[in-house]
Amino acid sequence: MDVKVSQDERIEPRSSPGRSDLSGLYHLGRTLGRGHFAVVKLARHVNTGQLVAVKMIDKTKLDVMATSHLLQEVRCMRLVQHPNVVRLYEVIDTPTTLYLVMEGKDLCTPTPNFCSF
Repeated sequence: MDVKVSQDERIEPRSSPGRSDLSGLYHLGRTLGRGHFAVVKLARHVNTGQLVAVKMIDKTKLDVMATSHLLQEVRCMRLVQHPNVVRLYEVIDTPTTLYLVMEGKDLCTPTPNFCSF
């Protein structure tokens, strides 16, 4: 997938040099969710022990419109840093799968001060 955002802007995967998958970086755990072209798993960072959510997107199932929406999602997630929005930590791109490593917070637990002004 040629990851273009606009004519002169690209979304570059942030991953370790020479890294092509999650091996050695994260231990994958249980499945948190499943969609048409993606699976989200709970994972633990090998070195830090930090819990994260990894969205594994099967690029072979994406059409042009889905690819466009995905790129917009990644771009927005990189720009937004707010306590009530799941944070994107890392993007790992392989020939067939795009991994989005995200904050692993429990979305069912109420967030303190949510919507308080």
